[in-house]
Amino acid sequence: MVTMKDLLGELLFHIIFLLVQSSGGAEEFARIITVCRDFLLYAEDKSILRVVNFDVKMEPVNFHRFQNIKGLLVKCSEAGNESAQHVLGKVIMLSSTHLFLRKWQPVRSSLAPLDRSMLDCWIPDTNIPAQNNRVRSFMTYFSPIHVYRSKFSSTRLVHRHLVKLFLLNGSHYDFIEMYVFLKYCIKYFMAMGVTREDRRLIASIKLLYIRALCVTSLEKLDKTKESFNDYFRGVREFLEVKAKNLDRNFENLYWDLMENSNEMAVENRVLLTQYMQKCVTVGVNWQEALNDMNFVEALREDMGNRLDEAYTGFGITRAMTLDQFERKFG
Repeated sequence: MVTMKDLLGELLFHIIFLLVQSSGGAEEFARIITVCRDFLLYAEDKSILRVVNFDVKMEPVNFHRFQNIKGLLVKCSEAGNESAQHVLGKVIMLSSTHLFLRKWQPVRSSLAPLDRSMLDCWIPDTNIPAQNNRVRSFMTYFSPIHVYRSKFSSTRLVHRHLVKLFLLNGSHYDFIEMYVFLKYCIKYFMAMGVTREDRRLIASIKLLYIRALCVTSLEKLDKTKESFNDYFRGVREFLEVKAKNLDRNFENLYWDLMENSNEMAVENRVLLTQYMQKCVTVGVNWQEALNDMNFVEALREDMGNRLDEAYTGFGITRAMTLDQFERKFG
């Protein structure tokens, strides 16, 4: 016989089931399960854990709070929650980068500017004992030997598998955000030294990052006619200033412009490249084309085709990188 208590319990279950799938579901769920013991029981229900929405943005200020092997993120990941596994993969990459920096202590001043700025922002200090112990303990939980020895090995996750899932499912935005940490994570896994195949994998990751940047830039250029015109205005102003007094053959002019365009936004550099190449293809003087509205409109229409090509290139590079990762780590 169904009682009022049963109905309330079933209603509460459905309310929580819907709540955890909403925007900010993970944070809301983490908040309510601390309210009372009855709510805490739902944190063990796999049907709920599998659908909790982890659409969260990690930042340096909150990154370390995810390094909790008994926390909601790990529980949901082990229940098969794909969005939780995606976030956990990012945490694994940040944590392994921390350990790599701690072990090898590379001179940061010798690193590429992008690497140095990202590492200084996210992992500024690897000399804090308590923090090092926490990161090491967190990563040990996901090491293959500890997972295979666990009586819960059927649900436990290996750190390299989580990185593999990130490679498989990450968007181009994810690869731009995590490129530096993905690279150092791979170096951490290599441990015993870098082979020719390892260098090939690192190079493939860099190419994937470049492809991701290209896709993102072309998306912005192809978004609306107004956005394209804004970017093209920047390219026109750059050319009018930088190339006004240049009297050279096109090839030398092209490379001179590319070298001098480093201060431009990525989107402007992409558009500048497409502009100069189209001038050659059509056989139009690059100075005259600046004010040719038909030429500029045709260039804008080209962006859609370029974007399709960029998506294809990104997909091919992802598959290549994933294949190399599997060859190395399984």
